[in-house]
Amino acid sequence: MSRGARSGHDPGDVRVTLPTLLTPAAIVVALYVAARPGEPAGARAAGVVAVVCLATGYAVWHARGQRLHDDAAILALLPAVPAAVWITVGALALAHGEAASRRLGLEVGPGIALVGLTATILGYHGRHDPRS
Repeated sequence: MSRGARSGHDPGDVRVTLPTLLTPAAIVVALYVAARPGEPAGARAAGVVAVVCLATGYAVWHARGQRLHDDAAILALLPAVPAAVWITVGALALAHGEAASRRLGLEVGPGIALVGLTATILGYHGRHDPRS
């Protein structure tokens, strides 16, 4: 069996983790909110906060060796949750003349998606080693 450049790494053993899959998707959703024309300033700011927190959380987790129950990654991600909730609630509370179906699809939907993606990433980072 051939080995990769890193000691003990088998090139055939490719594992993709949830944060690696979900973080880019969450960042795209948050960037959409931050860049959407006509979006209120509060939603734009919440989108930027979410982008920064998601990118920082992933970078911290990756730099620290993709550890189980990584407190630093969890703390970096936590502000993204209220930011995503604000995107959702703010869209409803600060309705600015758009039709309800359009508002649900373009404002509330991305906020709910961002809450779900962020919560899933947080849950992954919060897992404990089953062997201990």
